[in-house]
Amino acid sequence: MKEITVYDCLDFPAEEFGGENEVKRYVRLIASPQTTGERRANIVHTTIPAGAVSEGHVHPDADEYIYFDVGGKAVLDGVEYDVPPKGMVHARAGVKHECVNIGSGTLTLLCVFLPSFKPYGAYPRLIERTKEYLSKKE
Repeated sequence: MKEITVYDCLDFPAEEFGGENEVKRYVRLIASPQTTGERRANIVHTTIPAGAVSEGHVHPDADEYIYFDVGGKAVLDGVEYDVPPKGMVHARAGVKHECVNIGSGTLTLLCVFLPSFKPYGAYPRLIERTKEYLSKKE
């Protein structure tokens, strides 16, 4: 029988992302090669406060599937799209993209990267914190 694991995403350690003059968003790394041994994908949980934006960025070597719990907007290579509640966006590798919270509450995104990406920015610190968190759960 296979092992079944249930995660409470909000229990995972979070890192603040966002530039100096931007509203901060919180990123949690649920699965990755460095934390869970998942080699096929990275799974990232992100919360974006009302009115905030995930600054535009590119993943050159990974497609990203982004699930929106509530409605919002996505900007892909400069084109803006409305995303309905429970909608999903596919940002192909190399496409500059950002997600916009147009609501009055928190927007939660669940992002799946295929294949897994190389850690950058605040991710190395988040990887270490996540490994520590998961080791205490065993």
